[in-house]
Amino acid sequence: MSVTTTPTTDSAPLTREAGTRLVEGWTALWNGEVALAEQILAPGFRLHFADDFDGTGSAHTFGPDELTAFISANSLALTGLTFAADAAPLVDSERGEMACRWIESNADGSGDVVIKSGIDMFAVTDGRISAVWSLTGNRRFDA
Repeated sequence: MSVTTTPTTDSAPLTREAGTRLVEGWTALWNGEVALAEQILAPGFRLHFADDFDGTGSAHTFGPDELTAFISANSLALTGLTFAADAAPLVDSERGEMACRWIESNADGSGDVVIKSGIDMFAVTDGRISAVWSLTGNRRFDA
């Protein structure tokens, strides 16, 4: 089985610097800066979860409005939750795609930090994120 995706239609190729800025914006968005959605998400944006996530089901996809509502609801329910990129993104300039590892941490009230990690794969169109495929695990990747 062959998997293909559509390369970016942006006249300028996706650079590592541009990819890093998008991942920084994506991380800030997940950390509650929901106003960034308009700047970094392309029209028609879709987020695809690989796992059931808080009752979403693995087939559920989010558009920009559903995503910002979901992030806002989780920020209120899980105070102290933070996301961070775990490494610089891998960028495929020709295809307009990138991938990054990330970690999630949350002080659980007892002083312990609960760590999850995941991988997000991005399609970028015209300098904005047009799709993300996200997989979350219940532990941190080994360094």
